[in-house]
Amino acid sequence: MFADVSEERPDCRIGKIRIRVSTLESNKIYTSSYPLLVLTRTGLKKMGEIELAVRFACPSFMPDTCAVYGQPLLPKMHYIRPLGVAQQEALRGAATKMVAQWLARSEPPMGHEVVRYMLDADSHAWSMRKSKANWFRIVAVLSWAI
Repeated sequence: MFADVSEERPDCRIGKIRIRVSTLESNKIYTSSYPLLVLTRTGLKKMGEIELAVRFACPSFMPDTCAVYGQPLLPKMHYIRPLGVAQQEALRGAATKMVAQWLARSEPPMGHEVVRYMLDADSHAWSMRKSKANWFRIVAVLSWAI
């Protein structure tokens, strides 16, 4: 949400709200007051409230949903010429590095190791911990079946 303050700075951020579409029922009107929150360098600041009336309309739910789920997830190019494993790894590494650099400048700064752990950057690599966890899951399922 933006507010008109002056001609020099026509748009300044006054906050934002988040409404989860998955919680809305079709053709029902929701009226509620939401706080406008903005993240500043000093922390989260309440900039006021906004009252909204929202109606989630989906006239033909089933055909639209089937059409959306029937479409490919990726653009056609990715199916014709998919990225190789090396390219995927290079992109994953570059994305991890960019996020780590961005979070290193935050307050308090976050280390590269923490970012790699949180992004699970090495999820594709073999891990003894993951292998043991998967083994115990398999044993639990098989012991229940037996």
